[in-house]
Amino acid sequence: MPCVSYAPFRDGQSPFDETLVIAPEQIEADLRILAGLTGCVRIYSVDQGLAQLPAIAERLGIEVLLGAWLGRDPKRNADEVAAVIALANRYPDTVRSVIVGNEVLLRREMPADRLIEQIRRVAAAVPVPVSYADVWEFWLQHPEVAESVDLLTIHILPYWEDDPVSVDAAADHVGEVMATMRRAFPGKPILIGEIGWPSRGRMREEALPSPINQARFVREILAMAERDGLAVNLMEGIDQPWKRRLEGTVGGFWGVLDAQRRAKVPLSGPVSGEPRWLAFAAGSAGLALLPILWAAVGAPRLGRRAWLVLAVSAPAAACALVLAAAGVPATSIGPVDWAIAVARLAVAGASLALTTHVLLAGSGARPTPAVALVERIREGRLRGMANPADGLGWLRLLTLFGIAATSLCLAFDGRYREFPVAAYAPAVGCFLALAWGRGQARGHGAAREEAALAAIALAAAVTVLVGEGLGNTQALAWAAVVVAAAAIPALEPWPRPAGLRPDGAQRGEKHGGGTELGVVEHERQRPGGGRRQDGEPA
Repeated sequence: MPCVSYAPFRDGQSPFDETLVIAPEQIEADLRILAGLTGCVRIYSVDQGLAQLPAIAERLGIEVLLGAWLGRDPKRNADEVAAVIALANRYPDTVRSVIVGNEVLLRREMPADRLIEQIRRVAAAVPVPVSYADVWEFWLQHPEVAESVDLLTIHILPYWEDDPVSVDAAADHVGEVMATMRRAFPGKPILIGEIGWPSRGRMREEALPSPINQARFVREILAMAERDGLAVNLMEGIDQPWKRRLEGTVGGFWGVLDAQRRAKVPLSGPVSGEPRWLAFAAGSAGLALLPILWAAVGAPRLGRRAWLVLAVSAPAAACALVLAAAGVPATSIGPVDWAIAVARLAVAGASLALTTHVLLAGSGARPTPAVALVERIREGRLRGMANPADGLGWLRLLTLFGIAATSLCLAFDGRYREFPVAAYAPAVGCFLALAWGRGQARGHGAAREEAALAAIALAAAVTVLVGEGLGNTQALAWAAVVVAAAAIPALEPWPRPAGLRPDGAQRGEKHGGGTELGVVEHERQRPGGGRRQDGEPA
């Protein structure tokens, strides 16, 4: 690989910790690993121990693209500039070029005229070429900066474009950008300072992060660089988990090595979309067998319809649960994310267990409306609440609430958010399977709170689809989960309100040989029979 971006941070370390100084032994260990892949690294700052890197790189025979980080703090800017000047003069055979500032125009932390002053100060003091790095569009917006540098360092990241580019068209997009830049700045050398593809994260329109797409893109770009003589620096050498705080899950998975310094991007041979597939398959099979064995032992005479429900829903729910659980460490960044992820898994697992229990019991239990449960708690009528109907009611409301809240977040603040399809699919699938497994439900319609949540989720999902387009398979899968969740109240409405049934029979009589669970007592019986003179319940 011609060159790779390098940051030294490991688990628990990040540039946000201003007191952190990376030990030289840690930097040297990383560079020795990277030396097997490349003869060049790009660093973005000389702070937090990185000023030691040029000396280590010189011993290992690695060239350095030396970066000075610029921002809003004038003192820190002055310290960075002074440090890179000193290092470039001390290691002129190791420092290939100095890059003064990285995307400072994109972040709007410094105007172009002040940036040019910093670039000229460095250029007058070092014996190596000087550049500035930014997204390619910002070079076109600020052509005056190009006059102060020896070469342009441009960033081309098809995944992060305002109009994301699929991996199928990504290499062609890079070629088009290069042609545009050469026309705009004829005769000026160009270094592609950042180019790469993430191996994990949320899909943006048709741009899908995956190990296969990452390997494909890197191979195509390296072939293009060799064929067309492009100067290329890959983004990046090693996965940086701390970047998830800035960019969501995808930010931590751009490396050609993972966070444990293991190879991720082979330059030849086959690539697995999920290297852990065998463990996932075994875990899913084991989890799916639990409800099936439960049925075989506890209800050997279960009807064919119920067996079919278990045979389909148990493996599907188990696969989704395993995928959701496996993704929690990568997608959960702080305590709040972890709490939400664990809560989703708990609701999904409880839904599978309780659905299996109700199917096997054959009681005809139907979910109790959660609002009715709250009313019973408020009035102190707690007796008899520990039944499957009550549990299903709570889980159903929690699932619909979570789907509605997640859909709103995706619609209005979705750039760095995942589509948690696997986290919600098990509960939704279990509720649908339960409704179908028991046949046509008798009810009076969805509770108002469920209808409202379903409407909110559907409207937000439509907004997400409009923004992402039908080419985003993750967005389509999420929309399918939302539609299925919104259909639950319609397929299995709540039981009829307490009182007389349409045929005149009193509530509480036997329905097909057993009392239907989930019917809520809305009135209290009076000592004298419990009916008013007009015949209505007291």
